[in-house]
Amino acid sequence: MDLVLHIGTGKTGTSSIQAFLRQNRAALADLGYLYPRSPGRRRHARLSLFCMPDERYDRSPAWKPERWSSPAEFREAFRRRLFKEIDESGLSRVLLSDEGLYGSPDEALRRLRRLTDHLAASLRLVVYLRRQDDHLVSRYQQVVKTGETRRLGVAGHAASGELTAPWMDRQGAGTYDYCARLQTWQQVLEPSAFVVRRFERGSFTAGSIYQDFLEAAGIDARAENLDQVETANESLDAEAVELLRILNMSRREHTEVAAALPPNHPLVVRLAEACNGPTLTLPASVLDEFMARWEESNQRVAREMLGLEDGQLFATPRKTRNTTAEQYLDPQRLDHYLDLLELPEQTHAPIRALVEREAKTG
Repeated sequence: MDLVLHIGTGKTGTSSIQAFLRQNRAALADLGYLYPRSPGRRRHARLSLFCMPDERYDRSPAWKPERWSSPAEFREAFRRRLFKEIDESGLSRVLLSDEGLYGSPDEALRRLRRLTDHLAASLRLVVYLRRQDDHLVSRYQQVVKTGETRRLGVAGHAASGELTAPWMDRQGAGTYDYCARLQTWQQVLEPSAFVVRRFERGSFTAGSIYQDFLEAAGIDARAENLDQVETANESLDAEAVELLRILNMSRREHTEVAAALPPNHPLVVRLAEACNGPTLTLPASVLDEFMARWEESNQRVAREMLGLEDGQLFATPRKTRNTTAEQYLDPQRLDHYLDLLELPEQTHAPIRALVEREAKTG
């Protein structure tokens, strides 16, 4: 069979693409492509879990819902179910999508290589790249939604009161040296085709991420003739991100808050509906310095993988409209959010204390 493997990166419309593929699973089958269910109904998260080194399983949120006694037992069950689904489909082309694969260590990529060698006569890799500075601030919002407590770009306080390094200080070459990362994929997987796309609206085929992806995947179809989906991932403004970060802190520092607060997802949905302020970013000088770290790498990707002689990987400037570098929540605004989110009364005092503390140190 022929395999198309979409590896991300994250924050490049992956959730929307996966929702589109799920919605059009039957239409894709009519076109000769299987978008399988066994690795995941929408995102194929079990694929990166299958490839993951054993020692990482206990730290993976994706492993907790699985009910296998060991990674080896899970991998065998995953392989068996995937092969069965492919065989029963009668289709000779398979499409897999999981952005969790992009940053996989070499051991995981070698395991993936063994799987793809067994499955496919040809392998087509598809990856989307986004300006590193825009990706950085967008990714920060995402990790806060899933529990991050560090500030984006200034020192914060741990529960002990000691200063902690900002989150951005730990974001480095493993994610943002695109040339090195793609070279690793090329060397380990040796794909038949490696399709690199820019995550910029001006670069999308027909101005559509869905049409662009279909073209990148080699699928001869018009997105406009398929079922449409709403854009996935709720966007929060800077104030809402700071509130959510503080709620994450309150869960860690106060057991009574952790027991009483609902999960983040329903809170994010409500916050997104009420958001109308500027989004969080970093000072321009910080982002300029950050982008300068990847200039040579970006030029190599542009020339060697996209055939752009001028070496300019990204044509669109960073987002600056309706943004702020101030990560701050005014304590006087807290009551608005307590009412909006309908948080339990017993959580109010601990959350208020944290908001006041963070406002002083921010």
